[in-house]
Amino acid sequence: MDTSEPRAKNKWMDFTPAGPGTPMGRFLRQFWQPVFVSNKLPVGRSVPILIMGEHFTLYRGSSGTPYVVGFRCAHRNTQLSTGWVRGDALQCLYHGWTYDGSGQCIARPAESPPGPCPEVSIPSYPTREHLGFIYAYFGGGEPPAFPPFPVFEDEGVVDNRFYDYPCNWFQSWENHLDEVHVAFTHQRGGTHRALGREIEPPQTFIEETDYGMVRHTSTESGATRITHFIFPNTMRVFLPPTNGLFGAGGWRDSYVTLVPTDDENHLLFMTQHIRVSGAEADAYKKARDKYLAGLAAAPIPRDVGRAILAGKLSLEDVQDHPNLATIEDICAQLGQGPIHNRGKEYLGRSDLCIVRMRRLFERELRALAEGRPTKAWHFSGEAPQLTGTVERAPV
Repeated sequence: MDTSEPRAKNKWMDFTPAGPGTPMGRFLRQFWQPVFVSNKLPVGRSVPILIMGEHFTLYRGSSGTPYVVGFRCAHRNTQLSTGWVRGDALQCLYHGWTYDGSGQCIARPAESPPGPCPEVSIPSYPTREHLGFIYAYFGGGEPPAFPPFPVFEDEGVVDNRFYDYPCNWFQSWENHLDEVHVAFTHQRGGTHRALGREIEPPQTFIEETDYGMVRHTSTESGATRITHFIFPNTMRVFLPPTNGLFGAGGWRDSYVTLVPTDDENHLLFMTQHIRVSGAEADAYKKARDKYLAGLAAAPIPRDVGRAILAGKLSLEDVQDHPNLATIEDICAQLGQGPIHNRGKEYLGRSDLCIVRMRRLFERELRALAEGRPTKAWHFSGEAPQLTGTVERAPV
């Protein structure tokens, strides 16, 4: 591929909007999306959630089942998350109108009769749990097969991470494609050196697959790394222990999914498999709990990133933060602006993975806009690798 081609074709489709009716919004709604951390939603709790520009209500019934329903009561349109969970139903705070998990109104206490009202309902959405997260499907028709990706095969501990990023989700998605940035953004001791690589950026190879794309990166001084990009917004990758605190079990087999809340913010959901058992697993959990306590006491990464970009702090001031890598990524991605203007960038050969991914999204979104079918994406569970021989030609 001529490396000047990305510069000559520097007019990209607008990947930013993901709200209802937008091309990206319609595309993302064809897939299951994580919306909340399972262990953060106890039985009897209801919370408001914002996903892809829309507000919803998430609650967990007395059976333990999670439900996602509409944001407002059909009666006087007040916010339902302020109400009470009654069994597996949700009762409105304002006048007691009650809805079951399917959104059907089953009680109107002050009306006559006070019981079910078949004519009244609110939206409801298929909801499931998988690997520590609650998922929902917001598209039309029957949802795709669940789960969106398989469980980890080996014995070990499964952990979850959840971060709030202050920029458009597609900027973070492109950052995932861009392993070259690791050699610079995270050079203070991150993944690049953990792979045994020197400072030189990796050579990158990428190709389309049944599930999305697979990327191979390597340098002469370090290992080849294989990463899977599961369409439309999940990456499966090996990641090193965070800040050296979780050395047990080695590198973590990880699923990382990005979900837009609105056009200028998104959520990062990470599920990691730590290959430990027995006494080693117990020791790991103690170290993890200590780390999480320190993380909870530390400043929120998005706030730290904003302070650095505003010149109130520098990255050198926060080197001891327990989540330095996230702060570094926020500085790089929010540093592009809340919404990146791709019309002003100047691309090079190191951006080939990003160019290829953009073209793939353009193809799918254009098909959707023109009423043609998109590709039938399917992930059978290919595991990432830290080493291997790459014999494919570069994109």
